[in-house]
Amino acid sequence: MKKIDFLRIVLGIAAAMLLNVSVFGQNPPSPYAQYDANLTAPTNIEYVTLKTGGTTMGYYALPDPVYHPNYVASGTLTAGFVWNWTNPSNPGSAATFNKPGAANYVEITYPVAGNYVINVAEESPAAYGGCADATPTVMNVTVINPPSAGFTTADITSGLCGNQPAQAINMAITEAVPAALASYAFRISLVQDNINASGVRTALIDSSNVYDYTLAAKGQVGVTAGFTGSNPNYDFDFNSVALNVQNNLRTRYTYHLIAASGVTGDGIVSAISHKSDYLSGGANGYAFTDTQVVFIVNPAPATGPIYYVPNNYRF
Repeated sequence: MKKIDFLRIVLGIAAAMLLNVSVFGQNPPSPYAQYDANLTAPTNIEYVTLKTGGTTMGYYALPDPVYHPNYVASGTLTAGFVWNWTNPSNPGSAATFNKPGAANYVEITYPVAGNYVINVAEESPAAYGGCADATPTVMNVTVINPPSAGFTTADITSGLCGNQPAQAINMAITEAVPAALASYAFRISLVQDNINASGVRTALIDSSNVYDYTLAAKGQVGVTAGFTGSNPNYDFDFNSVALNVQNNLRTRYTYHLIAASGVTGDGIVSAISHKSDYLSGGANGYAFTDTQVVFIVNPAPATGPIYYVPNNYRF
């Protein structure tokens, strides 16, 4: 084995170890992590949510440790090296590349949903022979449509007389990602009120959030109670409270889907859509398809006594 090859292997292992321990302040910077250990035939998929006008994501290519021995520790790159990013396969509209920062950094814009293959090859300057990597590193990207979600349970606003048991409620979520990546932020509130025959509120009984899956603690399919399903169809199932007539008056129970705190727009956020907002910041919500389920229970009339002409009326 040539000395240079041995050194390259040792430094490469050292760089990988530094990345794997995720020490903050090293390079590439947090939260960037290695995409796949197999550089030319990766098995991982980079999922990206398509936004209106296309989605832009940022990437770093780890430099050759022989030519850039101080990169992981300090971000120092040897001058003159370039990284050539290409898109050999796309779903009909090619990705575009912008290089606004470090030479090994790129921002890629994906214009449509579908599968993309992204390649990157490091190339040395003339002083080092002007050599380009003949086996570029490969990344497979799947751009998906935004998640959609809404209640599927039908309203029941007539025919419920007297106290009723809890009702099953379903929220359907659609997102083309594996179940291991399916996690979602949203809130469900419950408003209880008394209403008149026209459905106008006469008294507010209570209003509160009954489920609150935050941007930091999303509900996860297969982990969080109630979340089930498989790619691309997922469900969140729960039961209503017991539907009791309150205050001896017509009582309405309304479950509302609302966005998690900190979300732009009134809609659902997934782990993948949230990640896809990394460069722009914040979290964009995607509109719910059906935002509420309503149940109305009615007090049964209490039949009074019968009145008759007394038997002794003519007595």
